[in-house]
Amino acid sequence: MKHAIKERIIEFINYKGISKNAFENACNMSKRYLSNLKGTPGARIIKNIHDAFPELNTTWLITGTGEMLSESTENQEPTILDENRAPILPTVVAGQPDTDILKYVQNNHENLELSRIILLDTPIDMWHIIRDDAMFPTFKTGDKIALLAYKKGEENPIPGKTYAVDTTSNGLIIRKLMPDENGAYIAKSLNEERYPDFIIKEEEIIRIFRIVYLGRSIV
Repeated sequence: MKHAIKERIIEFINYKGISKNAFENACNMSKRYLSNLKGTPGARIIKNIHDAFPELNTTWLITGTGEMLSESTENQEPTILDENRAPILPTVVAGQPDTDILKYVQNNHENLELSRIILLDTPIDMWHIIRDDAMFPTFKTGDKIALLAYKKGEENPIPGKTYAVDTTSNGLIIRKLMPDENGAYIAKSLNEERYPDFIIKEEEIIRIFRIVYLGRSIV
């Protein structure tokens, strides 16, 4: 049985590793448009989707026929990143709840700014720029940190060590992790007055990243 258009949109959103809200914003949709969608979007919305995501096969979207990605996209050789550079995670994506940021950079790397990797023998998945002082003085606003994701099911954070955690509720957060007795983690900042401890439940975790490098301007 063919999926409804709404379900196909969700399938594409999952492929891109973005949230519904991010998709709606990119396509100039009203808030909760997808949640309220019950039929076929109008021509204007279809055009907005095509303009925002030209790789999406519009025929597949409307009818379910063919492949999700347009033929021209599928026939392209995969883009190989310069082995000496890695994508910088956009701040708006880092703060977006319910977004798999690793999938996002993998599926959108051709549109992302790249930054040189100055490490030897250490692969990284992305750079993230610190935008708050929750972990000051270890990490300052403007610092650039290199992230390397744990493989799913192989996460083994060291209690009390600082990690980047991609969550469904708060987007990407940088905190010291302390396991609790219920299988969740207590997220601890270094600036507890402004950023009090909170619990990250296991089901809220999309992915955990090791922080393998810190870059800081001295100017």
